[in-house]
Amino acid sequence: MHRKLLKEAFNKAKEDTGSEKLTHLATHLSDFIVEDSKTPYGERVLRDNYNKILNNTEDKIYLRAHAAEALSHYLGFTSYANYIKINSYEAPSSDIHSLTFFEKHKITLFVTFIVIIGVFIFHSATKQRWMVWKGNHYIEVDFDTEKYNLNQLKIYKEERIKFFTKVKPSCDYTFFTPKGEALLWYGKNENKNLEFFTTLGLHPETGKTLKPITKYMIEKYICN
Repeated sequence: MHRKLLKEAFNKAKEDTGSEKLTHLATHLSDFIVEDSKTPYGERVLRDNYNKILNNTEDKIYLRAHAAEALSHYLGFTSYANYIKINSYEAPSSDIHSLTFFEKHKITLFVTFIVIIGVFIFHSATKQRWMVWKGNHYIEVDFDTEKYNLNQLKIYKEERIKFFTKVKPSCDYTFFTPKGEALLWYGKNENKNLEFFTTLGLHPETGKTLKPITKYMIEKYICN
């Protein structure tokens, strides 16, 4: 079922980002997993597993529990268990048996899961690097819940620090590569105002997926 889940997530990412590049798609999904679960999951793992699907290999694809849960949320399901249940008509027997076990022991498993997550968060918070959005870019900060809200703290990503910036493009901005791929992404902030960013990802305030710039958006909002 992880194979089907990952394939559907990548297909949705293509629609959401307007990109066909596996690196862009994997980064987009990795960002969503971090935002959803507060636990990192590398884009390289996602990309390598998706390549197995594209190459029609028989290698088993296994996602960590928090990644499967987050990708199920990305596809609009309440949980991975919910995803399995709705897709049970084509689920392998191993997934069906796992679901039955979960139903029988869900209270014990839930308590155990909460304890493990609590320990993991505490351990990660003391060693993991963090960043917050400040003005028009991300900055690295210490994990400090007295100074920052949990939804402000993001797992540190060097490429976000270096390349993800909010800009105010003029009409002479370079909007596309020679091949026609977007070099600018946009989305609305919490006040519903349109904002532009230098790479794809999630809006720092709303967490919604940014969209690639189009000629229509350029003419209507930038070069009007």
